[in-house]
Amino acid sequence: MRAVTRLRLPSAAACSPSTGASATASRPLSLPHRLRAQAAPSACARSLHVTAAAAFPLASTAPRRADVVPVYGQGPPPHAPAASEGVREDKATVKAREDKERELVERVIRIERRKARSAAINKAEGGRFWKTTSVKEIDQGDQQVLQVFLDARPLRHPSTKEVIQLPRSKKLLAHALAAEWDQLTSVRQAAQGHRVPLTSLVSRALDLQAEVEKQQKAIADRKNVRRTQGDAVIENLLRYLDTDSLLCWMPADEVDVFAGNSAAKLLASTRADVDGKPEVSLRQVQEKTAGPILAYMKEHVWPGVVVEPVLGGKGQENSLFPTPHPAETRAAVAAWLEALNGWDLAGIERATLSGKSLVVAARLVSGVSPTAMPASDRPKETTLERAPLSVEDAFLATSMETAFQTAQWGEVEDTHDVEGADMRRHYGSVLLLVGST
Repeated sequence: MRAVTRLRLPSAAACSPSTGASATASRPLSLPHRLRAQAAPSACARSLHVTAAAAFPLASTAPRRADVVPVYGQGPPPHAPAASEGVREDKATVKAREDKERELVERVIRIERRKARSAAINKAEGGRFWKTTSVKEIDQGDQQVLQVFLDARPLRHPSTKEVIQLPRSKKLLAHALAAEWDQLTSVRQAAQGHRVPLTSLVSRALDLQAEVEKQQKAIADRKNVRRTQGDAVIENLLRYLDTDSLLCWMPADEVDVFAGNSAAKLLASTRADVDGKPEVSLRQVQEKTAGPILAYMKEHVWPGVVVEPVLGGKGQENSLFPTPHPAETRAAVAAWLEALNGWDLAGIERATLSGKSLVVAARLVSGVSPTAMPASDRPKETTLERAPLSVEDAFLATSMETAFQTAQWGEVEDTHDVEGADMRRHYGSVLLLVGST
């Protein structure tokens, strides 16, 4: 507690003149210099302001500065303001809102965790043990093979862990495989199939080729060995033949005619030659696109086999389901598939799954691979030129309906263009796989 000192003024008797000892005893108090400014001018002054000044309290403790910042409270934050009685929500509404908020929070947490895992997988520092990739020719007894090296380590099969060896004729494939691994930044990326599609395709071809060689050896030894993977691939491919995207046509009596800019856009996107007519329909584009491909397959790849449309053909005007091919056609196509080696069969499988068309896949592979043609047709002189089918032509042949829709309604960004780029990438990898240099 602060000590307060008050000044005492002399009494009234001291103000009157007197002499002697009494006058000496009643002398007025002497004030310090610092208080003289506040003291009365004379001891006998009894004005109000003199009395108030004399009674001014004095603090003997040191002065303190003002605290301009309020004291922060400790503890939980205050509750949110509650709604009034008239607008208070029922329990079901409150629970639904809380569940939705909880779901949003959990979704944000999952997204952040996914981003963290992706960042950990794709981090470049310390994740890649090789610096350069290269392709070398290795002597294997009586033949030479190509191997891809990660520094001094040879590239191995992801499942069997055997060294990947490519035929000497597939130099483009070997260098493309090396470039694919050179773009990786960590070992974990190699385990992601979408980052190493060419490695996955080569591994699939090596597995199928191993089965073919095993079967050929068993036939030479007069043993019966079934191709488990190869037979499953052929059976699956024959299913696509009955729903081939190249053979599903629009009915002739339900024709949507394009004219003007739409017709020009459709012809430009499909590269179909419709005799320069001002009006064009999807049925005309389908016939013009499928005609040369089917004629080539009949004369070069499947001699004497007539492949008819499964939808929109003769007698199929009112059909809702594709018409299966005759047994003779399926048997001829199955025999051709069984005669393929592992490289060609893997290419046929990848192209068929990409474009949903076995006919286009067979046309693409047979135009590049020297082993995909029947032995009886190779020395034969034919009227049709044996020319390869380009990646762009294969893509357009399997996406005519999409071109029809985009010519009329426009392209959906990040959908049609992404799907088209992905199909072209798959077709290009097939040409690298089955081709030779």
